[in-house]
Amino acid sequence: MGGVQEGLEARQVLSFLLESKKDELDKAFNEGVDGVSVKESRAVWKQFRIDNGFGSYANLLTLPDVQHKLKKSEIYTVGLTIQHANVSGIETCAWRGHCTSVCVLDNGNGRYSSVQKARNVKTQFLAKHSADFLRILGSEIKKHSDENEKVLVRLNVNSDLRWYEILPTLSNGHPKMPNVYIYDYTKNPAVLHGDGKVGRKYRAVYSVNEKSDLARVRSFISRGGTAALVTNRKKNGKTLESFLGIPVVDGDLSDDRYHEHGVWVDLAAKGKARQMADVGFVKNIYE
Repeated sequence: MGGVQEGLEARQVLSFLLESKKDELDKAFNEGVDGVSVKESRAVWKQFRIDNGFGSYANLLTLPDVQHKLKKSEIYTVGLTIQHANVSGIETCAWRGHCTSVCVLDNGNGRYSSVQKARNVKTQFLAKHSADFLRILGSEIKKHSDENEKVLVRLNVNSDLRWYEILPTLSNGHPKMPNVYIYDYTKNPAVLHGDGKVGRKYRAVYSVNEKSDLARVRSFISRGGTAALVTNRKKNGKTLESFLGIPVVDGDLSDDRYHEHGVWVDLAAKGKARQMADVGFVKNIYE
């Protein structure tokens, strides 16, 4: 399973829980695309929110208007934002490391307790009512597919779930949503065996961390993969032209990772991470 975080059991990891019933969940997602039982699933979600202190229904997907990184992409982009790490009581980032202590998604709107609580409740709903969650998700992605010429979907805005295992129909190009493309960042080293395409329409970008073997990552990129580096580059500073002989792109200009291959993605360290150069996952490659 690609080196799960030490001390964790598979039953504690949300990704593995969902993967264990992927046939049921893939079916539920497809029902959502077709509009089957969506009304009932939305009623379950609304009641779950009310039971946990919220007063109304809320969509599952994060829209570009409220997430600045998604908004930067030229192609219409939506994301699924659940809670990171085990903050909700459920592990959503099995391969995490030093990034947990400086997660940028605890900054901005993420610093507010109401936002944290909403992410917790959404994550708990996914764990406890998985089929209802996937049914709603299918209906929402279909709506965006119908309304836009092309749609990028980032399923792991905060998390690191193997959605390509959980939803194979979507990952390989849903026949009723041919204009939908999926991308994500992951710290799971298992993706380094391939070229980053974990489905016919799903690209996984490897996220370099403190344990990464850069020679192995470089080989992955040379096969057409893409890897993200958090660096000590100054905010809005110019990126290197190449690193270890591989071209570098500025990952802060756009979040469209689907259409890149064979490059490093340079993400300038933000917040507390700026103090972690060569101590944790931040790479000190700029003078």
